[in-house]
Amino acid sequence: MIENLNKVIELESRLATIETDVPERIVDGFKRLTLATGRAVYGWSPNDGLYRLGSERLFIPHTRGLSDALRYIAASRHYGIYLIRDFQDVLEKASVQRGFHRILAQDDGVRRLVLLVGSNVTIPVALKGHIARVRHTTAPRRASGVC
Repeated sequence: MIENLNKVIELESRLATIETDVPERIVDGFKRLTLATGRAVYGWSPNDGLYRLGSERLFIPHTRGLSDALRYIAASRHYGIYLIRDFQDVLEKASVQRGFHRILAQDDGVRRLVLLVGSNVTIPVALKGHIARVRHTTAPRRASGVC
């Protein structure tokens, strides 16, 4: 899985969706990646805000709103991959779309990759053409024969 995650990371886009029915597997895969490589990978949810994967109890203050989290990401001076979940309710907000456009327009040499992780992601018209799309499918698990 880490090899596939590296392909996602190498996308030239700064913004992508990972469409999946099992977002927790994507988050777990990125957590293994950050623990193995030291890459800065962050998670976001509306309940917690931003946090560094592997340090789930250390939250970044004032990032519970998605527009606030995007402002933090745009201002960051360090490499980062940001996994955004539970976003669909706020994706149409003008402040959120401005935040995405701010990140897309950054030209400071800092690599930022924002990944929208979820199922049936509906991209607002203002962001279409700026977002790479990745589909994650899961193979059916084989029975192990062990009870």
